[in-house]
Amino acid sequence: MRNSYTLITVLILISVGFAIGLLFGSSNLTIQDFINTITTKTNSGHAMIIWDIRMPRIVIALFVGAAFALSGALLQITTRNPLGDPQLFGITGGALIINALAVSGILTVQIWQEMSIAVIASILGSGIIYYCSSRDTVKPATLALIGFSIGAMSIAISTGIMAYSRVFTQQALGVIGGSTANLTWDNFTPVIPFFILGVVISVIISNRLHVLVLGDTLAKTLGVNPKQTRFFAISAAAILSGASVNIVGSIGLLGLITPHITRIIVGNNVKTILFYSIPFGSLIMIYSDQISRLIFMPYEVPVGLIITIIGAPMMIYLAWRHL
Repeated sequence: MRNSYTLITVLILISVGFAIGLLFGSSNLTIQDFINTITTKTNSGHAMIIWDIRMPRIVIALFVGAAFALSGALLQITTRNPLGDPQLFGITGGALIINALAVSGILTVQIWQEMSIAVIASILGSGIIYYCSSRDTVKPATLALIGFSIGAMSIAISTGIMAYSRVFTQQALGVIGGSTANLTWDNFTPVIPFFILGVVISVIISNRLHVLVLGDTLAKTLGVNPKQTRFFAISAAAILSGASVNIVGSIGLLGLITPHITRIIVGNNVKTILFYSIPFGSLIMIYSDQISRLIFMPYEVPVGLIITIIGAPMMIYLAWRHL
């Protein structure tokens, strides 16, 4: 019952964030303007602002937040590592490089092809984490250090590509720091099948993940193949985070802090953490995106910067009290 109230509260807060995103900006709209637009569409200017500019940005923020959060939850559960995060583990490095190549004009393919290449690159990058996490001798801190090194190298390569191609500073910041600015429905459409695929894989293996947290030895006794389960979980995390990075760029800490917050609020049940990480991730992302959009209006700051400013102190507190 308590978790049901939690879910209702989170959904209400997301709805408020949705309304803020639609009504406020360089051109403020009233609720009546919004109602008139969605019912009669008499004002073409308002219709363009709502349907073509603000709505796709909000929807992308919701999906990306959910994807990063679920990806982080999968990594933390699978590797039994509290530092599990797509960016920190370097899983998004391949997708980030693909994004940088596309922004620089070096990679010129259709948006669906770009998304597919980015996801494949992310899956390939996750192979290192899968290999390390399958070895009993690798400590959690070592795994995090390896992933951090891969991620740092990917950011350096991406920055070098954009510097060489003389990409505009604002575009480069959008890739490295994350941004939902100027995104349209065309940017959103390709992420849908990958998001669905990642969620479906997570649902299918959720029962096995529940057993996997007990340890590989006991999991084998109960009929669960640890390596196979870990492979599918890390692959799902790579699909979700790789597709997200290809749209909005690199966003750190979101996949790290959301599962911890979820765990504190709803408990330690694996299925519950996976399910509730989705709305919690959307909640954090949508408010962070609105802050990045409105705080220095008409200028914007990278949404990843806002999440880091909010998430870093929160993570310090969580580490001090619960890790």
